[in-house]
Amino acid sequence: MSASDQLLDKFFKGQCSPQEKLQVMAYLNKVDDLPAHLLSKDEWDQTADATIDELKTGEMLHAIKKETFGKVYRLKWIKVASAAAIVAAVLTVGLFNFKRKEAPIGLAKNKPVSIDKTSTINWKSVMNYTEHNQFFTLPDHSTVKIYPGAELRYAVPFVKNKREVYLNGKSFFQVTKDKEHPFVVYAKGISTTALGTSFTITALEKSRFIKVQLHTGKVWVKNVDSVHQISAFSKVLLPGKELVYNKLINTIKVSDSRNLSIKAENALRELNFTQASLVDVFARLEKQYKVKIIYDRSDVAEMSFTGSLKPTQSIASILEEIAELNNLNQIKTAEGYLIRK
Repeated sequence: MSASDQLLDKFFKGQCSPQEKLQVMAYLNKVDDLPAHLLSKDEWDQTADATIDELKTGEMLHAIKKETFGKVYRLKWIKVASAAAIVAAVLTVGLFNFKRKEAPIGLAKNKPVSIDKTSTINWKSVMNYTEHNQFFTLPDHSTVKIYPGAELRYAVPFVKNKREVYLNGKSFFQVTKDKEHPFVVYAKGISTTALGTSFTITALEKSRFIKVQLHTGKVWVKNVDSVHQISAFSKVLLPGKELVYNKLINTIKVSDSRNLSIKAENALRELNFTQASLVDVFARLEKQYKVKIIYDRSDVAEMSFTGSLKPTQSIASILEEIAELNNLNQIKTAEGYLIRK
């Protein structure tokens, strides 16, 4: 393999293509002597590297730094200057706004600040899981006789200017008078509003009827459910009247109540307890039935009773029920009754 003088000249000048470089390298590896007008391989290998004097080297280094580091410094300076300009602009705007707001500060200090102290509202649910009627006292001191399976829900405290209760099932209401805060019971799309009266609402889950029976005072009954297409109505009931809504055929009927056996005066004669201590329960029973109930206070110190006791019940059956619920024993004595563990 040979290489022309022109190719060798191009090689040493760095002008060869990759293919030409391979050709020249292959040629140089095989020959010991180069053409006369070129250095021999041994002379080429022995040739020392060219040196540059220190002055020239310093000039070259200075020129290189000027073209490289100078640009970096200029770029950094531009960034710093830009950031400073932004900060200055922000401070200028802030100062301008501050001056605009500075004038009315004196008036603002004297202006009272209103703070919304809205109370936290919690929902409470009362469910009668027993087979007996239970009496419950609402936050406004209205009393409710909750029939078995019925449930009451209400907000604590009552919201705004209303006393609102939600009923599922049957309950008797003895409402505390308060003309400024209407008492409203919602039951299956119907609302019953009273200021101070007594009435019974029956809204059983599986029944097609909703009944409102008025015992004393006046109540206002109307529909509040538009989702289930209840016919619009608004009725004021007088004592002894009963409103019956049939949700199956979407009709209402107002007539004389067929069941007025539960009257307010009878309800008041019943003994109603809500988480009452047995000490208090026994004291009321002694007064009501004129009997002596003997017991050790330490035995019943942490026991309570919730429920309603009808005056037609015998004292023996009442004490037997209370004793059974609290794992106590009831013994009839010559003086009255003995309750012990």
